[in-house]
Amino acid sequence: MSLALKDHLSDAGIAKWIAEIDCTDALIPRRNIKMALEFFDTQMPGLPIADAVSFLAAMDLSKPVNRVYLAPGERVIGFRTPNESPFKLFFARRGASPHRSGINTAGRGPVHFTVRATVQALESFTTGTIDTWTPRQPGQVISVSPRAQKWFGKEFGVMAMAGGAQLIIPQSLSHLLVEER
Repeated sequence: MSLALKDHLSDAGIAKWIAEIDCTDALIPRRNIKMALEFFDTQMPGLPIADAVSFLAAMDLSKPVNRVYLAPGERVIGFRTPNESPFKLFFARRGASPHRSGINTAGRGPVHFTVRATVQALESFTTGTIDTWTPRQPGQVISVSPRAQKWFGKEFGVMAMAGGAQLIIPQSLSHLLVEER
C-alpha cells in the first residue's frame, strides 16, 4: 500500500492511512486524519511518509485536530534535551505539563518562546506512546512494544503519558524567538 500526503483528497486515501496506523474507521478520526494530512501536504510537503505515520500514530484522533494561527506575541513552550536545537517541530501552549506531552521527560527541560511572526500550526492532543526517540537516563525503566518498531525503528522505549495539547510548528526558527532556556 502506497501512502501519500495528498491522500487527504479522497476517502480511499484516508482509508489507507486508517489501515496503516490501525485506527478506528469512524467519522471523527477520518476528519482528523484528513486535517492533519492536509496540513502536512500544504505546510510540510517534504515531510517523509514515515514521519507523518508516526506523528498521526502519536495523536489522539478521537479529539480535535485543527489548523490554528499563532499571532505575534503569543507564547509557547517546548521540552528539549540540553544537546538538541530548541527549534524543532513539537511545542505546546504556555503552561502545558511535559508529563502529558507524550514524551519521555527525563533529561528534558522547558524552553520558552515568543511567536515573532504569524504562523500556521497543527494543534492536536497526544496519545500514550512508547518514546523511542529520547535518550533514556541510566536505570530508567523501559517498555517493549513490537508495534513501535513499525514507526521508530526500535521496539523498546519509555512509556510516555499523554492527553495534553500539542502544536506542530513548521519552520519554527523563522517564526519563534527563544525567550528563556
